Amino acid sequence: MSQAEAVVPVPLAPPLRPFRMDDAATVAQLNDMASGGLLLSGWIRKAGSDGDPWELGRLQQIDQMNSGWIMIVLDQEQGVEAVLMGQPLPAEPVSVDDVDAEWVPLVELENLVPGAWCLHVIATLPEYRGKGHGARLMDIAETIARAGGHEHLALVVSDANGEAIRLYQRCGFSENARRPMIKGDWDGPGQDWVLMVKPTEAIVEERINPDHASIPKRPSG
Repeated sequence: MSQAEAVVPVPLAPPLRPFRMDDAATVAQLNDMASGGLLLSGWIRKAGSDGDPWELGRLQQIDQMNSGWIMIVLDQEQGVEAVLMGQPLPAEPVSVDDVDAEWVPLVELENLVPGAWCLHVIATLPEYRGKGHGARLMDIAETIARAGGHEHLALVVSDANGEAIRLYQRCGFSENARRPMIKGDWDGPGQDWVLMVKPTEAIVEERINPDHASIPKRPSG
């Protein structure tokens, strides 16, 4: 049965709110931007010549909500401006036997941090960047990871996104591993996917002793 909105395990205050079904079209665009176009290439392939890839993307966001993904949007009463999407990783490695080839290296990287809270997407529409949206969403991701008792917060980023990597490093994330990209129909930027990890103990330390935090300001999206 489809939900009306995403389930979020921590309190939210405006402009943050749970994802709703009518957010799905915009969130599909944000999700694809975060993937560097990898998602759209798959939607195009699956839609075929007669289908609508963006409709597939819209429906995928709803499916992810219904499967338990934590999905939070930033909305200042004018529509979605930014999104956070994540979920706890399984305690046991996930088989890649039925995974599309281009996604195999990402799954392999996630398998290296079982039980971590994985930040799959944090993205802001271009016209709203530089307003601190990403910082607000990163704070919520860290709150969720701590509240869930996860030892690590993890994310995967393209090696071509040097600006994001530097910002994540300043947030206390460090590189854990890399895997070569598998391009296939997709020809996005970069050569490697980079797994970055932050212990939740470091998050607690930032809250207790902010003068010794890795960075006073987190990514703005």
